Amino acid sequence: MPAIDALIKFAMVPASHSFMSKRFQECNWLQAMEGGIDSSHVSFLHRGDLGTDPLFKGAKGNQYNLADMQPVFEVVEQPGGLFIGARRNAENGNYYWRITPWVMPSFTMVPPRGDHPVHGHFWVPIDDENTWVYTFDYHPTRALTPDERQAMKDGHGVHSRNIPGTYRPMENKDVDYLMDREAQKRGETFSGVRGIAQQDASLQESMGPIVDRTKENLVSTDNGIIMARHRLLRAVKMLVDNGIVPPGVDPAHQKVRSAAIVLPPDVPFMEGAREALIAHPAVAPASV
Repeated sequence: MPAIDALIKFAMVPASHSFMSKRFQECNWLQAMEGGIDSSHVSFLHRGDLGTDPLFKGAKGNQYNLADMQPVFEVVEQPGGLFIGARRNAENGNYYWRITPWVMPSFTMVPPRGDHPVHGHFWVPIDDENTWVYTFDYHPTRALTPDERQAMKDGHGVHSRNIPGTYRPMENKDVDYLMDREAQKRGETFSGVRGIAQQDASLQESMGPIVDRTKENLVSTDNGIIMARHRLLRAVKMLVDNGIVPPGVDPAHQKVRSAAIVLPPDVPFMEGAREALIAHPAVAPASV
């Protein structure tokens, strides 16, 4: 992966400010990554965790997620990939935007919540049917607290708890993701699966190792996925036909950051969040 330190700043902050984990995912990297650029599922799949997960709870943005279940998506091309904006209603007619950068081919950064650390994923193919997921958390302006670091080790936030001595999550398809039907009935989780990371993985893997995309029925909330596929196909064609280096390789394409921000309704998110989407060292992210 070229110039990771230019891509995001987690590799350049002191070790006390960051945490990295690794897990094995049993599906094609693209369908895993496509789950990482979709923001609409947060309002239902992760709704039980927004108020309880130690790396998510307490953020004002959670209220917007839970109050508006039908986000409107706007997707803007950037030199290295896409900015995917999910818009929800906020107070006084304003909009709450969660903006996810996708840097080609396989990096996504999750929009921040409150003063919690920022997190994201590298979706790295092992072969056609298996993927390594490298997940990071970091805070650009402070050290992670002992409680935050322990929560990450315990598989909270977007990390997994793995079988000791392996990178395979405890919640895996062989044990039906340890689905807890009683917790599901109580409304503690939508799916009965523990943890945000494995809630996502259970859906991405249960489609099969390579999903049959001829059976899809894509809608407006899938615009980020649709445009990502188009960009990948165009990049492959330009490389094969003209030898043009694909987007995302140039370090300048990688100096991006996710953002969560409230804007007036007449301000496009790319205008209102322009500076917030650039990775500046020792500057806190735009967060709600």
